[in-house]
Amino acid sequence: MFGLKNGNFCEWSYDVDKEPLLATLFTTGNGYMGVRGSFEEFGSLRIQGAFVRGYIDEITEVCEPFANNEYMKKFYLNEELLKSFEKQDSCVNMHDFLFVRVIIGGECFYPWEGKVISWERTLDASNAVYTRRVVWEDSKGRQTLLEFVRFASFANRHLYCQKVTVTPLNHEESVEIVSGVDTLRKTCGQIITATDNVKVCDGNVFHRFHAVNKYKFAAEYAIKNKFPKGELATYEENGVVGVRCKAQKAKEYVLEKFSFIATERDMDGDMSAFVADETAKIEYSFDKQRALHEDAYKAYFDLMDVQIEGDDEADGYLRFASYHTAISACREDSVHGISAKGLTGERYNQFVWWDCEIHQMPFFLPTAPETAKQLLLYRYRMLEQSKKNAIADGKIGAKFAFCSSVNGDERVWQYARHPFMQVHINSDIPMGVLNYYAWTGDKEFLKNYGLELMHECLRYWTCRVVERNGRYEILQVTGTDEHHPYVDNDAYTNYCVQFIFTRFLALAKEFSYELTAAETQKFEDIAARIYLPNTDCGLIPQFDGYFSLSRSLEQAGGTSLKQFQMKTSGLYHKSQIIKQPDVLLLYTFADVGLNKKGYALNWDYYEQMCETSSSLTFPVHAIAAADNGRMLSFLNYFMKTLQIDVADIHGVGWQGVHSGCLAGGYLSVLRGIFGVCATENGLKIAPNPMPLWKKTSIKFTYCGRTIAMTAEGMKYTMRLLSGAPCTVEFNGETLTLCDRVVEKTL
Repeated sequence: MFGLKNGNFCEWSYDVDKEPLLATLFTTGNGYMGVRGSFEEFGSLRIQGAFVRGYIDEITEVCEPFANNEYMKKFYLNEELLKSFEKQDSCVNMHDFLFVRVIIGGECFYPWEGKVISWERTLDASNAVYTRRVVWEDSKGRQTLLEFVRFASFANRHLYCQKVTVTPLNHEESVEIVSGVDTLRKTCGQIITATDNVKVCDGNVFHRFHAVNKYKFAAEYAIKNKFPKGELATYEENGVVGVRCKAQKAKEYVLEKFSFIATERDMDGDMSAFVADETAKIEYSFDKQRALHEDAYKAYFDLMDVQIEGDDEADGYLRFASYHTAISACREDSVHGISAKGLTGERYNQFVWWDCEIHQMPFFLPTAPETAKQLLLYRYRMLEQSKKNAIADGKIGAKFAFCSSVNGDERVWQYARHPFMQVHINSDIPMGVLNYYAWTGDKEFLKNYGLELMHECLRYWTCRVVERNGRYEILQVTGTDEHHPYVDNDAYTNYCVQFIFTRFLALAKEFSYELTAAETQKFEDIAARIYLPNTDCGLIPQFDGYFSLSRSLEQAGGTSLKQFQMKTSGLYHKSQIIKQPDVLLLYTFADVGLNKKGYALNWDYYEQMCETSSSLTFPVHAIAAADNGRMLSFLNYFMKTLQIDVADIHGVGWQGVHSGCLAGGYLSVLRGIFGVCATENGLKIAPNPMPLWKKTSIKFTYCGRTIAMTAEGMKYTMRLLSGAPCTVEFNGETLTLCDRVVEKTL
């Protein structure tokens, strides 16, 4: 059994069948590292996982899809390339530093042996601390209370802290504790790391290893153990290197374990010297480090923490979703972006997708803009390689990888046809730049990085558009709806491209960004004449010929790939059934300023056509439902956004969280309920009253200011908490926000 308890995410009985899913849900992390919720006493395949952002190497990826219907033969699989596909980049499953074994009277504690008298695991999203309390009875009837507490420090991103407390309840048997590193860790079922050096000294472990295949990045652990009083000995068994403590008899036995993790990707200088210097500064007190961690985490999480009164389930699960988003992105560097699973699992190899700019970064813009900036700086670091990608494609400018890894070269699985056509990534990144500037007003970023990023993407688009029928068209692409590859004039792509051309030209003029006269003329021409699909009634066709397709789905074949597991493989190219929203993104996450007159019409139509086989659907539909006054529908999609993994809606939660979906929880409230949008013309607020909640409170940053809002029935309050006074547009009325409360009733 698991779910919310006292506002925290809890598990209150042990179920071995749920271990893989709960390992995902109980992940602890800080954006630099993510550690799955495996047990200290054992971490098996599919359950254990420890990942450091951007620590990547090459694997042999075993892939056995097969084309079993016309759609997959034509559009999804390149079966010739499938024959030769073997190597792929992937995040590396780090050596397991959680390892702790407790031996009581000669019997090792495992929850599947002996008898579990009581069990409770808790992940407190308000302080990012994981706790497990177990009363365990061994084969001789001896009962022992074991408490495990751990966290990835927000005060020191390299530091992971554990505390294990063992309390005999009805016996005085001797207790032994083993603490170490399990080096037999596999990535995609393969061992792709090798140990370079191990040293055990005074109860502590120093461990250096490296990835062995392609990038060969090195990593180093410095583990400090504070054992109870007792006799220490080196422990080496079955790949584990550590220390065994035979404790002196006591009423309570406490281990405090501090693991310092560093990789070559963290620094330019000598890694071992860095580790030695940094570990010498640490005060090795669990309580002290917990206090530092909680202070740092709460300061970071404060703006992310929405309060919903009158719906405890929505309130608790939203906090849990925002916690998982908070630990998905590195706050302090641009070594990597955000992957589809954050740092909670191996699935999708820790690649950075279009989700980053459109679904995930928007969470950080109003809550942690410096983190959002790092995500765009990662893209800037990939710019030179993206220019090479464009040249290889016979184009100019920059072509960003749809699946981006360490170098910025394309890491799409070569046998999958349609991702190569998802060139909307080259408009998604400029959209991210524009959104960042609208929320932050960061002119220095725009001048030093943002305008160049946009410019190179637009240069690519000048080669990708085709002039025909007296207009510019974009042919043979795949939109965000991957059920329909190789389409012409995908609405999402065309509208976004027009928007970024228009906005770039205005910003280039404002900032005196240097463009040739010929380039300026070309950009202006494309912005003016690019085809924007529409109909007389305002219903936007998702692509050319979309409305001529069947409104039902012909079934054929079995199941072969994840995206088809929700139903038997359909002939999607003959049907209007879509995987996820495409057109509706233009009104929500990728707001391009469409006239809202056609919004309800498009929402009504495309909601019915969407089978929601992508988790990214739910927050888009939540916002669209709120904007169109369907608050029961909003609540339905909102809760699916929050519970995508808790309820395991798509049946793959064990692989890692759906990070882009979870980020949409906060955004569904900010954008959907409060109607807050940052535009080139300033902050606009157009609330959508939520009668099913008693009171909702939110805070966010905007251009160096912190603003608090509440919604209670039809009454809205706004207050400037910090920063200079500013004007906002509230339902068309201009208001000035200062340190006094501004109240409006709809």
